[in-house]
Amino acid sequence: MKCLNLHPWDLSYEEAVKVQQDLSKRLILEPSEIEPKLIAGADVSYSKGSDLFFSAVVVLEMPSMRVLEEASAKGKVDFPYIPGLLSFREAVILTKAFEKIKSVPDVVIFDGQGIAHPRGVGLASHIGLMLDLPSVGCAKNKLVGSHGPVGNEVGDYAPIKFRGNVVGAALRTKKNVAPVFVSPGHRMDVPSAIEIVMKTCRGYRLPEPTRQAHVLVNRIRAAYYPA
Repeated sequence: MKCLNLHPWDLSYEEAVKVQQDLSKRLILEPSEIEPKLIAGADVSYSKGSDLFFSAVVVLEMPSMRVLEEASAKGKVDFPYIPGLLSFREAVILTKAFEKIKSVPDVVIFDGQGIAHPRGVGLASHIGLMLDLPSVGCAKNKLVGSHGPVGNEVGDYAPIKFRGNVVGAALRTKKNVAPVFVSPGHRMDVPSAIEIVMKTCRGYRLPEPTRQAHVLVNRIRAAYYPA
C-alpha cells in the first residue's frame, strides 16, 4: 500500500494544530455505499521503560473474519504525548506497517478517534486521508462531547454530540460491558461507521479487526522484550 505524504512531521504544537485544521476541510463525511470484502485493523503498543513502540496492521476477509495478511513495524517515539495530537505521535509508525501490506482493504478500523476530536481530525481521520480509504475510529475512551444513556443490548447506542453536532456514538458491542466510542474517520458518516463496527464484532468488546491487531502488536512487543 502507498501512503500520501500530506505534510511534514517535525512540527511544533501550533504547526500541528494548523495541519489538523487544514486536514479537517479535506474529509469526506458521507454515507458509505461499500459492502467491504476486505477490512483492516490497526493498533500501536508502547514498551515500558523504553522509547520504542510497535505498530500492527491486520487484513481480514469479510464476513468470515479470517486473517489474510499481517504486517508490523517498530520505531522510536519522537513526538510527545499531547491530547488531541496522537496522530502526530503514531501515524508514522502505523503507515510503515501499512506500506508492507500488499492487499488494499475496503475499510480500515483504528483504535482511536475519527472526527470525535477537538479539531475533527483524530487518528482514524488523519491516516484515512493518508491512505485515501474509508476509515473508522473505534476508541475505548471518549475524547470529546457528551452522550445520553446507552442501552445494555448489543447494538444499542447513544449519539455523541460536540459543539452542536453529532460526531459519533457510544456503542454497546457486548452486553454488560462498557461501550466503545465510534466515529467516522474519512469517506464515512456516523451511521455507516456504526454499521461497520457492528458487522465486525464477534462477541468481544472490540471489533475483530482492531482486536486482532491489538493481539498481534502486543505479541510482537513481548517477543522483542522477553520476560
